[in-house]
Amino acid sequence: MAALSKFIRSVAIMAVAAMTTAAHAQPAWPGKTLTLVVPYTAGGTNDTLGRTLGDILRQTYGTATIIENKPGAGGSVGTEAVARAKPDGTTLLLASTSPLTIFPNLVKTSYDPMKDLVPVASVAVGPVGILATKALPVSTFAELVDYAKQHPGKVTFGIPGLGSVAHIGMAALNKQVGIEMLQVPYRGGSQAVSDGLGGQVDLLVVNTDIVLPHVAAGTLKPLAVMAPQRLAPWPDVPTMAELKLPDIRYFSNFSLFAPAGVPPEVMKTMRDAIAKALASPQYQQMLEKNSMQPGTGIGEEFAKQVRTDYENNQRIIRESKIQVQ
Repeated sequence: MAALSKFIRSVAIMAVAAMTTAAHAQPAWPGKTLTLVVPYTAGGTNDTLGRTLGDILRQTYGTATIIENKPGAGGSVGTEAVARAKPDGTTLLLASTSPLTIFPNLVKTSYDPMKDLVPVASVAVGPVGILATKALPVSTFAELVDYAKQHPGKVTFGIPGLGSVAHIGMAALNKQVGIEMLQVPYRGGSQAVSDGLGGQVDLLVVNTDIVLPHVAAGTLKPLAVMAPQRLAPWPDVPTMAELKLPDIRYFSNFSLFAPAGVPPEVMKTMRDAIAKALASPQYQQMLEKNSMQPGTGIGEEFAKQVRTDYENNQRIIRESKIQVQ
């Protein structure tokens, strides 16, 4: 909760700073349309976040916001489009950090994630849970580690695809804790959950929003959450940091990125406007409704997180010999 309070305080300070500028300050994108490029198909979490942000920016600044879905190649198609866009603040990428911190470490991309794009702000966290199915006789994370050490190579975990946050996170967990659990990749989280409920895998490592009803029904047992803070529906389930594993910070970090080269004054205005939007009651209510948590930072604070995640993922992928082809 301390991390949450710190983030909300930092957002509030930036929001106040933005509001105390001249009463008739120009909008962040004066007389222009803001395009939020989502590198996935329509209808997902990114669209929900984009619509809410767009509504707030329109109400506050009169900015017309368009959500443009550009799916393909693990998010790299839309990411490249933004990397090549004119750096004037009218085009931003809205995505999880995976196309910048994971995918380029697995396959060659036409963009350099650390040079061609600039982190603007983390806007929401989609927590990832580690859940035991009824096929596994454990009730806590400590019991899971003990069981896995006693049965090396026998415990299986379902993930929503190769190269996903869950995939890299569990590779990091295996290595750090000194256990060997086997991944079972699926084409999406829902498919993994279906097999987990059927007892075909021992664990599920998926975004928590899709398993909340099953946990409430008692058919899945959450052991830990990969998120900055505990989940409100699971107050007794610890985070990885609370389990003395602070480096296992693998969750869906939905964020905004700009093309490199945006003028500093434009970037500052954008970040101020976004900070104000993130602190608004409308946005906070949307997060709660969709079982998401506040973003992890804005500006240079967030940029440092992205660079660290990129380097950590690069190391884990290399050391674990992870391939997706």
